[in-house]
Amino acid sequence: MEKRTTYIYVVYVHMLIILVAGVALYADQQDGGYESYFAANQFYEDGDYQKALASFREAVNENQSFAVRFPEVQLKIAYCLYKTDQYEAAAEAFHGTRESVSAVKDYSAFFALTSELHYTDTNRDTNRVIQKYRQFRRDFNSSPLRRTVDSLLAGLYFKTASWDTADIYHRKILRYRGYDKGDILGNLIVISRERRHFQTMRNYAFELIAKYPFHPASQMAYLQLKSYYDNKKISKTNLKKLYRYLEKTGQYQKATALLDKQAALTGETEQIRWLKIRQLYAEKKYWKSLQASKEQQGNFAQAKYKRNIDLNIARCNLRLGYRQNAIEAYDIFQRRYPSDGLSPEVLWVIAWLCEKEDSIAQARGYYERLLRKYPRYKLINEARFRIGLSYYREGDFLTARQQWEKNLRYAKRDRDKGRLKYWISKTHHKEDDFSAYLALLDEISDTPFDSYYNMKAFLLTKDNEFVREFVDSLLWEISHKPVTFLPKYLDYFQRPLLVQEIFGESFAQKELNQLAATLKVPGWEINFALGEMNEKMMNFGRAYRQYRKVYSENFASRDLREWMFLFKSLYPLYFDDEVNQYARKWNITPASIWAIIKKESAFEPVITSYANAYGLMQIIPPTADRLSESLGVKMQDVRKLYDPDFNIQLGSYYISELLKRYDGNLYHALAAYNAGEHRVDRWRRWVRSEDDDVFLENIEYNQTRDYVRGAMKYYWTYHLLIHPYQLAEDKSIFPHQVAHEPWFREVEMFD
Repeated sequence: MEKRTTYIYVVYVHMLIILVAGVALYADQQDGGYESYFAANQFYEDGDYQKALASFREAVNENQSFAVRFPEVQLKIAYCLYKTDQYEAAAEAFHGTRESVSAVKDYSAFFALTSELHYTDTNRDTNRVIQKYRQFRRDFNSSPLRRTVDSLLAGLYFKTASWDTADIYHRKILRYRGYDKGDILGNLIVISRERRHFQTMRNYAFELIAKYPFHPASQMAYLQLKSYYDNKKISKTNLKKLYRYLEKTGQYQKATALLDKQAALTGETEQIRWLKIRQLYAEKKYWKSLQASKEQQGNFAQAKYKRNIDLNIARCNLRLGYRQNAIEAYDIFQRRYPSDGLSPEVLWVIAWLCEKEDSIAQARGYYERLLRKYPRYKLINEARFRIGLSYYREGDFLTARQQWEKNLRYAKRDRDKGRLKYWISKTHHKEDDFSAYLALLDEISDTPFDSYYNMKAFLLTKDNEFVREFVDSLLWEISHKPVTFLPKYLDYFQRPLLVQEIFGESFAQKELNQLAATLKVPGWEINFALGEMNEKMMNFGRAYRQYRKVYSENFASRDLREWMFLFKSLYPLYFDDEVNQYARKWNITPASIWAIIKKESAFEPVITSYANAYGLMQIIPPTADRLSESLGVKMQDVRKLYDPDFNIQLGSYYISELLKRYDGNLYHALAAYNAGEHRVDRWRRWVRSEDDDVFLENIEYNQTRDYVRGAMKYYWTYHLLIHPYQLAEDKSIFPHQVAHEPWFREVEMFD
């Protein structure tokens, strides 16, 4: 597959625009200056603004008609001056281009002001620029640069200590997407302190440490709070917030000091005693936490702490490996607190623990109890499935099959039906009824991209020739039948394209985002064109989401042949330079890296999850610190994880180490990537089976099961696209072989 096939067609369209301009230039060759002009554009595109400036000036001196026929040349000259720190000349040049390139006169005005800002020396000069920025907002109230101007104004009012107005603008940009909320909250803390709005300052500090605990500004926020509360009694709510920040960031000594100081001021309150027990658990001192819980169990009067202690006893027993004790403690909790929000979850955990103890019938009883008591529980269908799986584990394949066939009545989604049919087929296989086994697999194999089970059924039932022809048809469709709607909607994108050509992708993306928010054109084709434009702007996360929107809203329930043109957009090869570089370095398959990126972040580099995982491969800071230390690289700021190259370097190294740890088993490696090695080690000890499906279904966490299913489906798809002819002779072992020997024998493709 050719490099960057995903967006080559978009580039082709833009090249047509450039060629049209080229034809116009060559039509009047006798005036000269063209060699300098084309050289200047090449330097400009490469970011060598010093050489571009000299070449543009040379071209204009040789041929004065350039400035008239191609007014954007003057804008490029002005931008070269700006990028080479010649701000006074840049301001003058931008002022001179406002009318000549009217389509982007807001950019001329913006950069003229920003250039002026760079050479202001006094607060008086700065205040004059501030007033001009405010006038800009009035003059260009529909420009996408308004948010950038708001951000600049926030910074300028902060710099000039205009605290009241700085507060207004900071609160405004706090509502905007794409800005560092941690930095904004950090500034709002300073602003509130300077305005002597101390309660507001503390509110912002609490918000910062709660939402962005690993942000560099969070430590400052904590120190502000600590300074205020140093010798004061802290309310229960605020003490809990402070403690949770320290616990989450692993600052256990500070947490101990915080609790001890409060105990000295208020006495050993029930809250403090509970938090000390909780901290022992957080520090993995499970035995001490268990003993403290038992010793103090009768000394708590408040119901919520009694409840916490009861739950902690169960959890500590579980962590210590005392499963039977844990089962008994969890059962006591559920009976004692039947209306507690965690009670259905507790029954679920008990059932799993019984399975781990090989008390299959007892586990089944708890699943049935869950069905009776909490019929609206989110995992109720999962409980029904596990009742069938319990019979399967006991070797009662007929009863398992009957249970799953009954469950088909409750299944509403196609992927849930596919899962049940897949497992029903496995019962036929166990009974050597291969015709029934293959018939059911064949039934769900016609839509391989619907789910993990459909894809695996496809791989198990289709012979090599069929698979090769199928993949060849996909690749042929991608390579020989490109689909583009850019020409049809090109008029809508003229301004973003012009902004990209002159000011680069980041500003063009602002244009595109505003266009996407305001565009009212019927049909899915315009959304596809927006995806193409986002690709062109190298904004791959937005491009992928746009294509996925086209698929989910228009083609999800239709035959593959109707949406095959979307395939390269739904399984793109974004960040291919970085992915291939680190796949070579760590000796793993690019398919595994792309599968993780697609599953974790949907190709969005600047993203943070609810669990404080960062970037393309969603790495949490403690793991990033460990991986960085192993690789001998520095990560002074967690925001470095937003850098695609750094993130892929760490994430791909991590999955390669996990593959080594688990002997090349990608199921186990992916589960560990999502849930942690210690959990997978525990699951491996429990699941005494070579059947990857059995391991998958016995992953303890629903979120991790879904994660592994999705990532494996993506992995197999990418593997087929990248290596369409690497198929096992024995087709029945292909999914297993590819999942267990993912790359160690395939490095030759790079030779």
